Amino acid sequence: MKKEVVLVFQKNEVLGKVKTRLAVGVGEEQALEIYRQLLAKTYLALRDISVSITTYFSEFIPENPIHSAENKLVQVGQDLGERMKNAFAENFESGMEKVVLIGTDCPSLEGIHLAQAFEALDQSDLVLGPAQDGGYYMIGMKGRADFLFEGITWSTELVLSQTLALAAEQGLQTSLLPILEDIDTLEDWERYCSQIGDMPYISASEQRK
Repeated sequence: MKKEVVLVFQKNEVLGKVKTRLAVGVGEEQALEIYRQLLAKTYLALRDISVSITTYFSEFIPENPIHSAENKLVQVGQDLGERMKNAFAENFESGMEKVVLIGTDCPSLEGIHLAQAFEALDQSDLVLGPAQDGGYYMIGMKGRADFLFEGITWSTELVLSQTLALAAEQGLQTSLLPILEDIDTLEDWERYCSQIGDMPYISASEQRK
């Protein structure tokens, strides 16, 4: 069996605790529904790969989650960086040789991107999927590199550049995947829906009425 795994960092589907920036534009209930759509898209992409998948929930393991992997754990750490660092460490310590971590905010993510990430790790130490907003939608490694999660200004446009700088300082060989867009705000969601020819739950003009 391949010693490869995809880790899915997933927020628990709790009203008022998901897509909070999006909720400013559409309300908490609509934000939760949109988040569920993003979850569905994420797990659809995961169908196309033949590696182990583990879901890391943000707070607790639900009894009957609609979308999750067979393996379910809870994130551990005070901030996003510490949670990711701990997840990578746990999987490398269990014997995994390639570990790729994704969130659930990138509806353009497809199985091909995940396949490209694992392939890139044949030659590189680190693979990153740059997000349009300056962060990343995917990070993959073939060995522990805890320093990549320290001193990062999370949830800003500096995340990717800071991570690349840390990798370069430590001499890591890095590969980059195609740039994709995360969904964080109403504008992000409306732009994505216009690209796929569908309408969002509520438009900016309707929200302002």
